Amino acid sequence: MNLHASVLRFLWIALVVQTGLPAAASLAAAANGTVPLAVEPVSLNPENKAQVRAGALLYRGGVAIRSPHRRFGGFSGLAVSRDGTRLTAISDRGAWFRARIRYDGAGRLAGLAGGRMGRLSGPDGKALGGLDADAEALTFLPDGSALVAFERRHRILRYPAGADSLSGRPQPWRAPAGLAAAPFNGGAETLAHIGGGDLLLLTERLTRGSGAFAGWIARRGRWQPVIYTRTGSFRPTDATALPNGDIAVLERRHTLASGLSARIVLLPRGSVAPGRIVRGRELLRLTPSMTVDNFEGISARRGRNGKTVLYILSDDNFNPLQRTLLLMFEME
Repeated sequence: MNLHASVLRFLWIALVVQTGLPAAASLAAAANGTVPLAVEPVSLNPENKAQVRAGALLYRGGVAIRSPHRRFGGFSGLAVSRDGTRLTAISDRGAWFRARIRYDGAGRLAGLAGGRMGRLSGPDGKALGGLDADAEALTFLPDGSALVAFERRHRILRYPAGADSLSGRPQPWRAPAGLAAAPFNGGAETLAHIGGGDLLLLTERLTRGSGAFAGWIARRGRWQPVIYTRTGSFRPTDATALPNGDIAVLERRHTLASGLSARIVLLPRGSVAPGRIVRGRELLRLTPSMTVDNFEGISARRGRNGKTVLYILSDDNFNPLQRTLLLMFEME
């Protein structure tokens, strides 16, 4: 890519990451159904393809995913099944996506198959559209129902349990009262069930003292504030509970000086409590020279060897200059 193209790509990504504007001219509705997928393996570091370690994590494979389906892309929330065979994601254009995850003989992430997509509905049973459709965070509750948090119109909807739960008719779920004060495109990027019925919600742009991010923890249905410490220009984009009860938070940074970066930080479960100021310990940082994009989804499970496996998924903003990436890491 020449310098002129690189500059245009940077400016375009900066626009869509900061504003959330769709880059596609048409996102017309498509019926629920199968989605053709094309996957291409990606290395952790294109400049050093032998690199398999980043921070405290071991790279276990990744793919770039493409599809001609007009609603494919913009994924901002991720859930991987406990056995690692199935992936569910939601889109900031009001869609859900499911697929089977494929692995090679060494257990490395190799691809996706059996893709399906459909529309998220509102409490009235109608497909979401416009400002109502910006789904940003996904988490499943122990009973199998799913919570989806939305930006622009800040709210949480609960979708019924079942094999196709996200195709069902949802009911409103009580959100923190202070969430209504979040910026238009800076609300609940993170919503995670963190065990014991507790939920953790972090905002992307609603700040408290010294620039820290506003968050809440729900216990027995009652939301109470927490403050998530800011590190440089990084902002939280998703979170997931680890098998041992700790929490991994995915963060993104995009600046003119440094370009696009991402990182994963670890929160000890005991540090996340009402009224606390929460600070994470960095596990992984993906720099602009590595395989990185606008990562907004994270999910964790326990692998067959007992080690914790992490997956991260990127939001391509429906931008032809960006990619939908699914990367897999292992904690040692």
